[in-house]
Amino acid sequence: MFNLVKKRKYFYIFSATLIVLSLLSIFIWKLNLGIDFLGGSVIELSNNGIASQLNEIEAESASIGITVDSASTSGNDKIILRTRNLSTDEHQKLIDELQKDNPGISESSYQTIGPTVSKDITSKAIWAVIVASIAIIIFISYAFRKVPKPANSWRFGIAAVAALIHDLIVTTGFVSVVGHFYSFMQVDALFITALLTVMGFSVHDTIVVFDRLRENMVRHPNSDIESLANDSILQTISRSINTSLTTIMVLLALFLIGGTSISHFVLILIAGITFGTYSSIFIATMLLISWQKQIEHSKTQKAKELAI
Repeated sequence: MFNLVKKRKYFYIFSATLIVLSLLSIFIWKLNLGIDFLGGSVIELSNNGIASQLNEIEAESASIGITVDSASTSGNDKIILRTRNLSTDEHQKLIDELQKDNPGISESSYQTIGPTVSKDITSKAIWAVIVASIAIIIFISYAFRKVPKPANSWRFGIAAVAALIHDLIVTTGFVSVVGHFYSFMQVDALFITALLTVMGFSVHDTIVVFDRLRENMVRHPNSDIESLANDSILQTISRSINTSLTTIMVLLALFLIGGTSISHFVLILIAGITFGTYSSIFIATMLLISWQKQIEHSKTQKAKELAI
């Protein structure tokens, strides 16, 4: 039988590498913040073949003093422009200027978010992740309160959240890398929604492994916890991978045939679920076992010291 738990240091090294690379990308390349976090205006324009006029439209906007921060296309018939906050007069002036040379252009949608609102969204996003993490620790600790000794239910909860933090950092690093090269990958309200969804998927897979470990601890109370953990992972690994693969297949279809407005959201989910599946199998339980082994080692050392 293949012993994954004994090779946990390799998984730790791999995860540590991913985290370091993710943090480097976040600090060096930054995140491509969208309107929800920066504030500003988003204008969606429609016309047959308008996508080919993207450069001309940006130039026309600049000619009247309105710089387009980013522009993207949605098929051949739509262009999405992102600018600083525009006043009502500036907005109307821009539309008039664009329609002067291209009378077929129409405005499909327009929204603007002020800096105060964007700061509020940022604050709420941070609190959402913090509250969700605390709730997960409490829930798992309560759900596993009858776990056999010497295990402790709080360790299950903390190990699960440690794996979640791993997922959030690596997924955010992925967003940073993709956003550096492709403008469609922006950090907006959908990014927060995707992260919270990833947290749900990840903790679900982790609980499946933890629950099997608890069952094995009850059935084999005298067995080594490291051996039980390895058995639990091997017994649930196919289920976790198959569940994630079926979800990713649906998301891939949505990414390929869905609109550009949700493409970044879907891609974040695909990456996050992939990282979450990895961490639930190779990180969460491994951390729990390492923690338990360290406690047992400390107790043994103290017993030896007292015996002397």
